[in-house]
Amino acid sequence: MKRNQIFSILSCAAILFVVAGCSTVRELAPEKRLGEPAAVEYKLSREILVNFINKDFEKCRQNLTPENQQKFDIKKVENVYNEIVRSLGTPVSFSYLTELEFVTFKIYVWKIKFRRIGKERGTGKEKEFFSEALFRVITGRTGKDQVMIMGFNFL
Repeated sequence: MKRNQIFSILSCAAILFVVAGCSTVRELAPEKRLGEPAAVEYKLSREILVNFINKDFEKCRQNLTPENQQKFDIKKVENVYNEIVRSLGTPVSFSYLTELEFVTFKIYVWKIKFRRIGKERGTGKEKEFFSEALFRVITGRTGKDQVMIMGFNFL
């Protein structure tokens, strides 16, 4: 029972930290990103993350599979963004973590740091809170070897 309570508290805390405040989103300096892959799939996964963070929801959708473009219109993608911001805060930085390779697709995992302003318990003073979440992008190739985004979501 205690384990479930701790998990619930940590889950709620993570959600609460995602939504709040305005700031500039930073990425690690290029010299610190030298170990990142040069694959087309990686570049598309980074592009969709940057577009999502910058609220360019139309560009987020442009490399999705046709089926997913129909399922996820601009409004749905915008709603996902608003929910994340409401629960965790405003994105302030991101970094590439890893690539998971499967037979027919690849998954790219990113870490996003969020900032929000809240009131400190007891004193009521405003305080900055930070939290992190994982963002995954699933890529695949068509029969004509075209790279497509199969989906993306927060873990």
